[in-house]
Amino acid sequence: MNNETQDIVKQQDGWNELWKRDIHPWDKETPSPALIEVIEQKPISAQIPKSGNALVPGCGRGVDVFYLGNENRKAYGLDISPIAVQQCKDIRTKKGVSESQAEFMVGDFFKFDIPSGGFQLVYDYTFFCAIQPELRPAWGRRMAELIPTDGVLITLMYPLGNHADGPPFAVSEAAYHEQLDSNFACLLVDSCSSFDTRQGKEKIGVWRRK
Repeated sequence: MNNETQDIVKQQDGWNELWKRDIHPWDKETPSPALIEVIEQKPISAQIPKSGNALVPGCGRGVDVFYLGNENRKAYGLDISPIAVQQCKDIRTKKGVSESQAEFMVGDFFKFDIPSGGFQLVYDYTFFCAIQPELRPAWGRRMAELIPTDGVLITLMYPLGNHADGPPFAVSEAAYHEQLDSNFACLLVDSCSSFDTRQGKEKIGVWRRK
């Protein structure tokens, strides 16, 4: 994000204001290559749940939700912006996708009501880097609440680096381990396919709830 966009985010209701102004530079309009790779191509794909509930926090226009949802797995997209969620619902209608495969909710990641049984799969991409770093311990605790034993968390670690400003705030492998190791077993941290503008700034992580 440029400085102007970061300033808007810091305002009250800043994320919704960005959607109101049609400013969403993080939205690539297609699922991340790394997600497709880990679901379809990497050997660890066999350990990723194929049924149950999936969650994408900070879902934006829902591209990853539509990718993960199918007849066996219901994918939920959560976003704090009502405008983003309405766009997701409009896109779902245009695609002819059932609500049983892709559901969208307006809510606060740290407070929303968890569906019965929790989420067997959670995909975090541009959410961990979007929240203030001081909220990361709460993020780790919330992931442990959302995901039952043997459920899986996929973290696309972006943007790897050490810059001080944000969002997106810099992340590191160590930052994820610090928040997850007490409740999750790390199954994989590896290089991954990326969008052209994000080459070298990402790694994929897969974690199983203990």
